[in-house]
Amino acid sequence: TRTITLPENIRDLGIDDEKQLLYVGQQNRNWVVVSIADADFGQVVRGPFPFIESNRSIDVDPVKGLVYGAVPSRGVEVLDASTGASLGVIGGTAGAYYVAADPVGGLVTAAYFEEVPDAIQVAAFDANANFGQVWETASRVNARQLDVDSTHGLVYVGYTGTSAGSGGFSVHDLKTGALLADLADPKYGKDGYGISVDEERQRVFVSNRDFRLNPPGSELEAVAVTVSQRAGVSGPVDPTDPTDPTDPTDPTDPTDPEPPAGLEYTPTPLTAIPGLEQDAELATKPVGSVVDPSTGHLFVGDEQRPARVLEIDPVTDAVVATHMIPGGEGEGVRDVAIDAAKKELYVAYGASWAVLDLTGDTLVRGPFAFTANVRGIDVDLGTGRVFGATRQTGFQVMDAQTGANIQVVETASASTWQTHGIAFDPKANRLYTTNNGAGDDGVRVYDATTFELLQSLAVAAPDYRSVAVDPEVGRLYIGHASSDFEASGVRVLNAADLTEIANYPGTAFGNKVYGVSVDSAKGVVYVSARDRFPAGLIALQRAQ
Repeated sequence: TRTITLPENIRDLGIDDEKQLLYVGQQNRNWVVVSIADADFGQVVRGPFPFIESNRSIDVDPVKGLVYGAVPSRGVEVLDASTGASLGVIGGTAGAYYVAADPVGGLVTAAYFEEVPDAIQVAAFDANANFGQVWETASRVNARQLDVDSTHGLVYVGYTGTSAGSGGFSVHDLKTGALLADLADPKYGKDGYGISVDEERQRVFVSNRDFRLNPPGSELEAVAVTVSQRAGVSGPVDPTDPTDPTDPTDPTDPTDPEPPAGLEYTPTPLTAIPGLEQDAELATKPVGSVVDPSTGHLFVGDEQRPARVLEIDPVTDAVVATHMIPGGEGEGVRDVAIDAAKKELYVAYGASWAVLDLTGDTLVRGPFAFTANVRGIDVDLGTGRVFGATRQTGFQVMDAQTGANIQVVETASASTWQTHGIAFDPKANRLYTTNNGAGDDGVRVYDATTFELLQSLAVAAPDYRSVAVDPEVGRLYIGHASSDFEASGVRVLNAADLTEIANYPGTAFGNKVYGVSVDSAKGVVYVSARDRFPAGLIALQRAQ
């Protein structure tokens, strides 16, 4: 038995047997290539390379030299296995949780982990035909993972669940998706979060994420991996569990690879930007912010001139860089958005926006002019569009590369609505805008393609200055601009229907909140208190 140690939690693995390379998808939205050859076992030989967003699965097609990453918020991303360059996302795969490649036939299969009966759970696409869809099937709910047996033309699909009639795996024809067997029983895999097949011996291995005794007292032996032997196949069969049942996992790993999904939030003031009481003379007013998903760093706009953005490492609670915006000397920053893969920061200031290369603090595009002063910005990296909250003129949609105007979505009247916050949800294809200081609507939700108004939330005297959306858990975070003591803070809504999940008006959660952003992987919401009271930045940790 040999062990490979890497710095981050692991999502999934892919393998190139011929070259003795292991492709490792890591939690922090990136992947690396590790040698499994005796000479340099465990050494990283390529990477890390970024995924477009948070990934759940990885596989490699060594024949085509392609890596596939399942990114639920976008779909299956295709990348160059040697350079790490992103080649795009396979159409129609949004929501994919798991991916498996067929190097022999060139197919790519995806599992969608849907909880609704009759929803499409598994689909296959042909890399030889521009990734066109070959088949799809509803199979069974909660199809979490899958693997391909190219030798025998089979797809093995694993399911979560620990009760009778759930868990286990199903077997499908690789060419048609037809169901050949459905072993819906935890004895074939309990709450499986990984599946692989030994094509030579026809064994199926299911990684039991919920390997502990569940519920307590109902089981006598914890099993981390369930091994199933295909019936009627000759060959050596090891009847015992190949893992040590007394220590099935690394006990030193303190984290859960899934983001927290609790309903309560705990505030912790950060000191990277000193609070008003700590430094009354500091000329910094923190406003809009964004999290770099590849590093976990927080980028916070400063409303004071000249235009600049502070880069903060929340782990060390320290400013690691100050990014000056060339040409923005006469303005303060309002809001920021990020393209983590390209290391590009979208910065809104005055009535303009520009794109900053974070590696050298040089402008790569812009500045481009909005039709009015801007308060919030977000970007749809998939379609290359920038969204700007332009207060009395609603919001504006522009081309992310050229800055050309695409559309201005007007509000009925500046006396009833003034757009301040804007956030794009790539998973739901929705655009959320918030109102500060006018009318009796607080939130408006638009279709991000047609810009049809889908829903509004009535709010008396709205003071919703800033907004952020977490596509992973479907939540909306809204910052109150009020400076009233114990009457500001953050409100948490269900992004699907705008029902309230929690409301934290207490000053400990922020006062005069001009910026909110979220680290989806860690379940942390960052709050910018413009006047640095009670602190410049506050981290809200979501409960497990």
